[in-house]
Amino acid sequence: MSDGMREFIVTAVIVVLFISLSSLWRRRKRRRQLGKYQEFTKRLGWQYVERPRNGEVARLMRDEPFPPGEATKRRPSDYCHGTYRGRPACSFEATLTRLSFPGAGDDDSGKPTAVAFWATQLPYAVGDFSVRHTNRVSRAFGGPDDLRIGHPEFDEQFTVRGLQESAAVAALRGPLAEFLLADPRSRDFALRFIGTEVMAWEKGEQSPDKIEAVLQFLGEIADRLPVPAAVPAQAGGFAGDELIRHARAELAATRAPYRIEISQSRLDVVPELTDPRWQEVLGEGGQDRVYVWRISCDPQKKRITSSLRHHRVTVTDGGHPGNGPTLSLGGEFAQDGFGRRASGADPMSDPAFGSALVGRAAARAGWRS
Repeated sequence: MSDGMREFIVTAVIVVLFISLSSLWRRRKRRRQLGKYQEFTKRLGWQYVERPRNGEVARLMRDEPFPPGEATKRRPSDYCHGTYRGRPACSFEATLTRLSFPGAGDDDSGKPTAVAFWATQLPYAVGDFSVRHTNRVSRAFGGPDDLRIGHPEFDEQFTVRGLQESAAVAALRGPLAEFLLADPRSRDFALRFIGTEVMAWEKGEQSPDKIEAVLQFLGEIADRLPVPAAVPAQAGGFAGDELIRHARAELAATRAPYRIEISQSRLDVVPELTDPRWQEVLGEGGQDRVYVWRISCDPQKKRITSSLRHHRVTVTDGGHPGNGPTLSLGGEFAQDGFGRRASGADPMSDPAFGSALVGRAAARAGWRS
């Protein structure tokens, strides 16, 4: 046997041994972690799902930390949920993988990133906005949807982003702003307020040993929300409240089977798949793809930009005799090869429906499109 062949065999054995030991270490680590999750959920009387369906946590997997305007594959895991100190709460980990398309020149595509999430229920809906402790350099290059709540010290240390300035001001000014300024935990996590929930997230794997500590922090945030009251009209400034109101009114007038979803810097016109009209079209082997309109908003310039997205729809059996099929919105895909007929009389097949609807709302609110 030649020296070269001997070196090759030795190298191959070392590589195989390294891979085997690494795999064994990962399996043992995973078993220990599963044991901790099961112990934690049993102690609190919670439920644990190792591989939850996307629909179970979809409400939390949008906007930050997901790259805006980029297609990502999102795989949740280790979903723990139950009641913590009288409030519904949950935690999970999501592995995010950026997707690229031919010719995009994206060197970072395909690289998975683990993100840990925790969420707890709030006493009432507060709107949709994010709060993050940031340094001076980050604030100097803030985006068009950065908000000011009128608390000089808080505005100096935190970046607040969203469309609904009045909602952010109403929630943050007062006890909550003072709490976040004084508590060092506010520097460790990015926060998002989503309707009736507050969520914290950080990059990295979720640890079952950390869940209670983060939920304790979120619970203290919920405790410091001010008593809800009518939000006064703001003098100067505009953050999208009028645009949202007109968009919802326009949609209600059409009676089309869609809903308006509000996120930090967007309005999305999304199919309301629980509407029976969609089941007639999608539930029996018909069209399995739908339009979603993403409307990016710039409150400073009062300008909107529309983009048309195409999403698959997953059709599953209702589970019981007499139940209709269950429809859920799936992932996005390239537009090539899919084109419904354009018909202004049928919003379910009109590729201009959502952008035209929000365009009319923008005109009524004094925005440009």
